[in-house]
Amino acid sequence: MPTHETTDASDRQIPFDALRAALDRRFRIDTRSLAAIRIALAGILLVDLLHRAPYIELFYTDSGVYPVAAYETTYSQFAGVSLHALSGALWYQQLLFLIAGCVAVAFLLGYRTRLVGVVSLLLLVSLQARNAAVLNGGDRLFRVLFAVALVTPLGERWSIDALRRGSAGASVRSFGTAALLVQPVVVFVSNAILKHRGETWYAGEAIELAMANDAMTILLGNVLVDYPTVLAVLTYGWIVLLAGSPLFLLASVGRFRTAAVFAYGSAFVGMALTMTVGLFPLALTASVLPFLPASFWDGLQHRVPEAWRDRRPDATVLGPLGRPPLERRALASLRTRNGESSVSVLLACCRSLSTALGLLVLVWILLFSAATVGGYDVPEEVDYEHLDQQRWSLYAPDPGEAYNWYVPVAHLPNGSTVHATEGGKPDFDRPPDAAAEYETFRHRKFMQAVRRDSDDELGVTATSYSEWVCREATETQGTSIERITIYRLYQPIPTNGTDGWEEPSKVTMIEYDCSIG
Repeated sequence: MPTHETTDASDRQIPFDALRAALDRRFRIDTRSLAAIRIALAGILLVDLLHRAPYIELFYTDSGVYPVAAYETTYSQFAGVSLHALSGALWYQQLLFLIAGCVAVAFLLGYRTRLVGVVSLLLLVSLQARNAAVLNGGDRLFRVLFAVALVTPLGERWSIDALRRGSAGASVRSFGTAALLVQPVVVFVSNAILKHRGETWYAGEAIELAMANDAMTILLGNVLVDYPTVLAVLTYGWIVLLAGSPLFLLASVGRFRTAAVFAYGSAFVGMALTMTVGLFPLALTASVLPFLPASFWDGLQHRVPEAWRDRRPDATVLGPLGRPPLERRALASLRTRNGESSVSVLLACCRSLSTALGLLVLVWILLFSAATVGGYDVPEEVDYEHLDQQRWSLYAPDPGEAYNWYVPVAHLPNGSTVHATEGGKPDFDRPPDAAAEYETFRHRKFMQAVRRDSDDELGVTATSYSEWVCREATETQGTSIERITIYRLYQPIPTNGTDGWEEPSKVTMIEYDCSIG
């Protein structure tokens, strides 16, 4: 009888062990993959800073389109969030950009990884909060991915921290790694559900419509727009990748998972080559790197020449940086004074805190995504539109059916008119490349905010922009400007091919008297 009871317990244990092993294979991340996403995140930070740098004065100073006074009035709930809003001086913004760049380099190298990662995230949030009008969903996706990644040991491999420790773990599994793997999948699935509510994606027409949006289409997109059959295939393929991500990414292992990562990466590269959508392709590519299994890195390592494999640096090459990390020195001192038991208790508390934090992040991702898809309202206490939501609504539920560009016109004292910021005669014809009407996608996003802010009467953002246009026109023309008019050109996208283009509609968006500015 006792033997029979033991057998039953053993039989029940086998399925549980198999389930646990299956979950372990799918949610355990190779630390080389964590190093890859750390390097990718740091690289995106640097790319973002370099992309914004030429327009620091325009978007982040008091002499630009969005002074600190406009920020404080428009987003009063963020008044204490942004370090960048403490001053509207150009030198101050340049200093913060320089500090952010240096910290990002330290993060890339894995020097005090978690500390510099947190500092980088805080500076990123500060920068994004300073001028939320220039953000798109890619900025939000990047910020959330960065925050989630910080609950995992990003500095475990390929880092200065690893050299200083003298050891590195091969893989890790925790609530934090689960959150990092689940985050892109819930974003993809949520986006697939939102697209299902539209009419064009599951009909195979969406990407053709998106490519016809000349204000966002670039490079390869300008070629593909003439091949509707190819675009229909790409539309269905994209939907399959989005809706099938739980199967392709989470449920898969080994070579199939590696192939899936490269399939998603190829789609993201295609996005970067066809549409001007900011950080979207970079953030999405980084988000799938943790899915790369150990077999991928082992295979890659075998392709490295044998002579290079033996050239593994140690802490001695770091010089003064080779000293053990501060926390290890503190633990050694504590061990000497209070014994091993006190250190064990402290480490256990830290592990418990890390586990709880990872669990909270995982729950946060799932709840926000469920609220977005289900249409439920998030409690006001945690509902910050620009700072923490999981929503990704690019071209969902359907791509837009028109695009816009804007022409600011200055009225001179002699009664003539000129283009306010460029000089010369204003041109209201449809441009051969509408995307070229915007210097960057952030200029396009800001003008969308100005348009929204001028629908009924001029708000703070529209007024600040108008005042800037007056100053630019005065400087360009070398004479006083009586008033400006900002026109919005509205171009419907044809549904019957390139022969169906209509003439753009010209709408007076803003009339502003420069003398009151």
